[in-house]
Amino acid sequence: MTLFYQAVLRDSGQRLGPRLRRCFAAWAGVEDDGSPLVERSRGRTRVTLADTGVCGRYTLDEPTGRGRLRTTATWAEGRKADRNWVLVTVEGDLSETAESVRAPGFVADYLATGRATDGAVPVEAGAHLVGPEEVKDLTGRLAHRSRTVPLIVLTVDRGDPAAAVACADHLAEALAGVASVVRLYDTRTQEDLNSWLGPDLSVFGGGLRTYLPGVRPGEESYAMRHQPRGGSAIREHGTRALDVVVTGVVELSVHRQVPADIRQTEQRVARVLSGALEPAALHAAPPSPAAIAVPRPPKAPKQPAPAKVEAPQPVPEPIPEPEPVASEPEPVQAAPEPEPPDPAPADDGSGRLAAGIAERLADHLDNAVLEALVDMARGGDSETTALIKTMSAHLEALTRAVETTGLLGRRGRGDDLERLRREHDQLELDYVELQEHERKAQDRIRWLEGRLAEHADPVYGVQDEGPEGPFDAESLMDVVQRARKQLRRLDLPDSLDTEVSRLDVTYPRQRRRWTAKAWDALRALDAYASARAEDRFTGGFYDWCSRPLPGEPHIIPTMVSMKESDSVSGNPKYYRARLFRVPAEIDPSGRVYMPAHIKLQPIGSPAPRMHFLDDAGGATGKVWIGYLGDHLPNTRTN
Repeated sequence: MTLFYQAVLRDSGQRLGPRLRRCFAAWAGVEDDGSPLVERSRGRTRVTLADTGVCGRYTLDEPTGRGRLRTTATWAEGRKADRNWVLVTVEGDLSETAESVRAPGFVADYLATGRATDGAVPVEAGAHLVGPEEVKDLTGRLAHRSRTVPLIVLTVDRGDPAAAVACADHLAEALAGVASVVRLYDTRTQEDLNSWLGPDLSVFGGGLRTYLPGVRPGEESYAMRHQPRGGSAIREHGTRALDVVVTGVVELSVHRQVPADIRQTEQRVARVLSGALEPAALHAAPPSPAAIAVPRPPKAPKQPAPAKVEAPQPVPEPIPEPEPVASEPEPVQAAPEPEPPDPAPADDGSGRLAAGIAERLADHLDNAVLEALVDMARGGDSETTALIKTMSAHLEALTRAVETTGLLGRRGRGDDLERLRREHDQLELDYVELQEHERKAQDRIRWLEGRLAEHADPVYGVQDEGPEGPFDAESLMDVVQRARKQLRRLDLPDSLDTEVSRLDVTYPRQRRRWTAKAWDALRALDAYASARAEDRFTGGFYDWCSRPLPGEPHIIPTMVSMKESDSVSGNPKYYRARLFRVPAEIDPSGRVYMPAHIKLQPIGSPAPRMHFLDDAGGATGKVWIGYLGDHLPNTRTN
């Protein structure tokens, strides 16, 4: 599923869950009785409201066009009130709806119930009007280092003052939760703001400007990253001229990095709601693999197959027929009325409950009834047959009654598929969490090994995190940008961004699994290239992964493939798909075949690959990354 919208908010107000649930239920159009779990269906639309005292998740799954959209609002209390959070996402199948997704309607209503922030600056329900006395507060928001949402500033249109009001309201509604919209009161406010911004970042003439996080007046190397929108286009086309602004900000929201505490807690919300995890463990240390195993009910014992009645079997003694009773035609008097069965033990599975009922029924069947069954199997008289038919009808009615009460827990095939899908998603999140902690532990071990090798004595309690702390990427684009800044022995061209962004947006659930592997692979390539260029290591990258220098980054050799199959290398179509840019000093044509690649996911679909050229021992002393994206075409994918 593709992620179209994502809002990450902090809310320290009281009764966070009830406020959010009330707004969501009203927007979804369902009657909410306030119970811990409410499920409503209308045709192909399904609404689920589930929460506890510490967390909750509300979902609307609906058809739209040729696909489906799923809107989810998740919340949880933090360790402190100011760390309470709300995560709103809209995701769905790739279809024509991708261009029209905007903020869900309940977000603005929810923002109006409290004072939510992005963790640094307020995120209001509507446009915020700023006068001369509030310019200082506005500049503080613009320059705030921790601001993560864009801030859109609209100026006054002297020819049509109402136009700015309409545009501000339109933007605030469409971008609720993912942007902060500000409307300047008058030209004096505009002049005061522009004097602080400087000529490169100013806004005027009835237009607007979208200020991304990290505004630095006088220090911007590329001021146009804060996109302006001219007043003439707005006057001519009205709110339609704002579509490009809305689309850009909404797309930017899906790349916003989710804070680590929210990401870790969000993975456990489903387990708390299902009862598999205690609410007190919402912020506990990461679970062990044994702790995250999905509990399953014990399998019901298989019922023995009914014994086949074999007609030819000789009977030692014929069964005497009962004496006819003229006045009372009740053959059941031949067997005493069975006593009421003992109460069945409490059971948590439909199979064991059914088995218990059958066992007690069998125990209380009188021998005379069994004899009547044998008599009917042999073609007994019509009176006995009528008795058995009556018993069968009663048993069928009893079965229907039990099924109606839900004691046997009957589930449709669709319910089973939905349950399996939820369990799969939760296991995938748990797997990614364990993978992240395992990777950090391996980094720590390598660092300690390197220090021990250097100093020949134990070094404990020190972590080399660098000036910005440990790197915890949220998307593959974060990894690529970080590598361009820090890994000097690698070259990652801008041409990578298209396919990398496509993976991030199209596969939001899987991308976190790939980010750690991609970062580890790039660090390993950089460390290898440095060692090779400095003559500290001989051999190729596969050899480096098999026998790395002590304390140096590396990946497991099974992730590395230094060549393609003959069916790929010998096919011109597949060969051309693996030609990537290199400098002329490597190849005068500027392009070269790169069969060597790293598997971020070994099998499946998608199965991302990173193709590279090893020139660490050559003229450039670098490793050139030619491609990072989904599996390139071959005999299986084409």
